Amino acid sequence: MPLATVISGQNDSRRMILDRYELVEPVGKGGFSTVYRARDHKMSREVAIKVVQRTDDLSGRATREARTAARLSHPHIVTVFELAEDDHEVYIVSELVEGPTLARCIAASRLSDRDYVAITLQLLGALEHAHEKGIVHRDIKPDNIILTDDDPPRAKITDFGIAQLENTQRLTRQGDVIGTLAYMSPEQAEGRELDGGTDVYSAALTLYECLSGANPFRGGTAGETISRIQAGAPPLSEARPDLPRELSDLLEDAMEADSGMRIGARSFAAGLEKLLPALSTGEQATTVLSRRELHRPSRLGLMPERYTELGSRLANGALALLVAWGATHGASYYPDAWRLPLALSAVAAVVLLPRLGLFALAGVALLPVVSFSPALGVMLAVVAVLYLAGFAMTWPRVALLPALAPGLVLIGLGLIFPVLAGAVARWRGLALAAIGALSLTLFQLVGGAGALDYLSITNSYDAGARLAGEYNPLTAITILSEPFEAAPALALQPLVWALAAAPAALLVRGRNRIADWGGLILANGTLAGGYFLLPLLLPDFRLPAAPFMKTFLLCAIIQCGLLLISPRAVDQQTPSPIERT
Repeated sequence: MPLATVISGQNDSRRMILDRYELVEPVGKGGFSTVYRARDHKMSREVAIKVVQRTDDLSGRATREARTAARLSHPHIVTVFELAEDDHEVYIVSELVEGPTLARCIAASRLSDRDYVAITLQLLGALEHAHEKGIVHRDIKPDNIILTDDDPPRAKITDFGIAQLENTQRLTRQGDVIGTLAYMSPEQAEGRELDGGTDVYSAALTLYECLSGANPFRGGTAGETISRIQAGAPPLSEARPDLPRELSDLLEDAMEADSGMRIGARSFAAGLEKLLPALSTGEQATTVLSRRELHRPSRLGLMPERYTELGSRLANGALALLVAWGATHGASYYPDAWRLPLALSAVAAVVLLPRLGLFALAGVALLPVVSFSPALGVMLAVVAVLYLAGFAMTWPRVALLPALAPGLVLIGLGLIFPVLAGAVARWRGLALAAIGALSLTLFQLVGGAGALDYLSITNSYDAGARLAGEYNPLTAITILSEPFEAAPALALQPLVWALAAAPAALLVRGRNRIADWGGLILANGTLAGGYFLLPLLLPDFRLPAAPFMKTFLLCAIIQCGLLLISPRAVDQQTPSPIERT
């Protein structure tokens, strides 16, 4: 019999569950769960019991995870005493913590900046403990943090291991969708595999809300909320210019959209520890931007989230146009009347349906290759499917970036690509830089564009003529591998580009001019050093130094010019209209 039915009964003796807990009163209610104050007659103590409704899609994995989380023991994690289930509900019996949620404290602005940072330090200690046990909370938010009535308050994280129990049900209710999504990391919002980094992101976002007074991602709809998550939050320094700039930078590092570049709980805590003495201890009178102001164009030149999303899609569409135009107009496969409509259709598919559109674009680009060389077409189709099903499905916004490498080379600016890939795609840029170098080499070998080769190698091979009409994939592989075997510098060029992308990925963040210049100089130095190191590693190879340096210097000058004219929050920050809440 469902607990709700038991509670509605007239006989008080029926308010006992699990033969030991007497329900006293409900103290909280969500969409599919209710929390009760209860009396444990066996241990003579008061407890909290959370009752989660069972559904057909409640998995065994979810209950196993909740049982594992119930074994956590930490002063800042609500202790779970027992977890049981029947045909109707799952019961989580835990310690009863008297005190408000962090959400209520934020709404009342009752704590100081130092209190909020101290609370976050407590949360990070608890999260690090859980992550060491292999447990991820998945739903860190102010409503799941209870503060004791002590002075100073102690934080307790509730609902560890319970997010999986409620997840499917919660996401069927519009209000719960928005409330849950607003604290999700980008990887969680996209349904990717999660680790402890998702909790670090949510904890940082919670601190951001504590200090600014508003969650920067919460929108009127789930779609608007996701768009704001993808666009990223404005720097905290815009809402709270009175706080140390280092705190704003630290939150950006902890809320890094790229989970691979996000700092961990320990590093986040260490940074907060250093900043704690500089923060106010007085009762908070938080100066915050209004919700409308919080989503205005930031000083980094970012547009509001709807325009950022549109701009990202249009940028991807421009790369798609480069690929589609080359495929439809660079070969005689398609009839003249088809070329423009087909190219524009492929571009529209990429803009409107970023993931599925990439497959349509690949089909348009590969058909002429299959006609020219069936073996090469099949090989590239296999590679394209693997790439699109893996990398591109996870990061569709940057999936087409390698196509830019041959295009930049055609206009004499190819050496910009490694730095661009690192700055735009962060750690993924290392892989994209290497893929860009490989796509450039393939373009040169098959298309006969050897004059654009920085290594002066590919013009010695006539791979395109040998591949024409070839049906045997093994023969095609042999033809394409010969240049790499004869000239290992071709195989090392992708490594040089990937290494050059690394400093840009680490340092070029658009928020500190010194770091940006350092990243730019290191990236270009790594690129030039890598090319000039090749003759030392490969005695038979000679780098065409004069043409290489001519191109390198031109690309470096253009990068410096772009950096000089780009806006920086640090340099251009001015007081903004604020309102007190």
